[in-house]
Amino acid sequence: MKNNKTIKRDFYLLVVKVVLATAITSAFTYICIIYLVMTLTTNHVVKPTNYFVKDLDLIEKKVKENEEAIFKGRLIPIHRYSEKIKGEVVDISGKHLYGDREIIDGQVDISQSINREIVKGSYVYRFIPVQHDNAIQAVYVLKAPFGFIINNQNRFGAVLIYALLLISPLIFFIVYLIFFTSRLYKSLFHNVRLLLQASDHIASGDFDFQVSGLKRKEFMKIQDSFNTMISALKEMVERLAKTDDERRMMVSSIAHDIRTPLTVIQGQIDLIQDLRKLDHFDVTPHLEIIRKNCGKMTMLTDNLSLLYKVENDHFSLNGKEVDVRQILEEKKREITTMVYHQKSINICFDVNLQKSSYILDEAMLMRVLDNILYNSLRFTKSGEIKLEVHDEKEGDERKIYFRCSDTGTGFKESDTSLLFQPFYQDQQYKHHVGLGLYIAKRIVNHHGGEIWAYNNEKGGATVEFYIQELAD
Repeated sequence: MKNNKTIKRDFYLLVVKVVLATAITSAFTYICIIYLVMTLTTNHVVKPTNYFVKDLDLIEKKVKENEEAIFKGRLIPIHRYSEKIKGEVVDISGKHLYGDREIIDGQVDISQSINREIVKGSYVYRFIPVQHDNAIQAVYVLKAPFGFIINNQNRFGAVLIYALLLISPLIFFIVYLIFFTSRLYKSLFHNVRLLLQASDHIASGDFDFQVSGLKRKEFMKIQDSFNTMISALKEMVERLAKTDDERRMMVSSIAHDIRTPLTVIQGQIDLIQDLRKLDHFDVTPHLEIIRKNCGKMTMLTDNLSLLYKVENDHFSLNGKEVDVRQILEEKKREITTMVYHQKSINICFDVNLQKSSYILDEAMLMRVLDNILYNSLRFTKSGEIKLEVHDEKEGDERKIYFRCSDTGTGFKESDTSLLFQPFYQDQQYKHHVGLGLYIAKRIVNHHGGEIWAYNNEKGGATVEFYIQELAD
């Protein structure tokens, strides 16, 4: 349940906690203030806020008893009651007549204040009417301190405590705000610390971990995103490392593949140089060996140049009408010529097609057939290499099926799907790049088809694939 909280909810809850705690504590504090003041005033330790009001009542009584004398200028001796009480007699318009001057300012309407008591600042003002000839002729204005602090100026300790208690709500608010904010900060920083630790792991190249333990919905989403990012980075790093290993292996294999035919060519050239002066020397078989090895180098470089094209998902095929029968006949003649001196190998093409031409990418199809047929030639020393071709109509699509089987050594791997991985090297053929079947698979996939391989029951291997005729 705690992890379902949101930061927004926590901040709202923070405000409620601070306000509620401040209100409760302040209410308790003010109750304490009232009790303290009542106790201290009862014991005459401090003066209450209305301490001088009783004196004003006595003075007012005296004024009522001596109105005629006051009107003639004989004032009440106020100082007998307290030195802090001031008195001034003014007429109805507020003009000074007798007593202390300027007790009230000109903003007070005397006519509206008669028989009233006004508190302004830390003083209380009482307006007592003075009658003469049964009419109010003047107003006796009394001014006395009205406030706990002003009444107890000589009691510094009490005043200080009282002032602190008065501003205690503000103090409580600040204290609770700091307290609850620090708790929320610690809770949020726990999440930030975990994320910082995760960032340090990533920066150091360590991706074998998952972020956990974050709280609140927003951070849970960040946690999920972080873990997704970590998994993606780990996969990318592993893929890059694998690609780097494959590239290193490819460079090594390419060097070996190129070195092998070059060594053979160099050897044949040296042999021709040594034997050319002999009588009846036939250079033809030596040239045939040189030609075959030149063909190997050509195929290797062609595969490398084609690799980066077919790996692109947006690789576009160059579709045009192709006479499949004709190109297969040409391919059969080419393969037959290559095994001319190997009388023990029979090349058989069984073609059963319903149309005279199909819309295909001829160059790409030939690359697939070359890679498959040359693999069969490489591992077949005797017997037969047979290519079967037919087409089928499936709905609006036409598929062309190819099946190449041989009587060679077959595949050593039980999982033949590995043969179609880039840079895969069969146990029996460790020093070659292993791009042929991978490129074939990519081209077949671009044609909307599939390719697979397996070993024959009676020996040898078979590679099958189908492609779809391209749209016009």
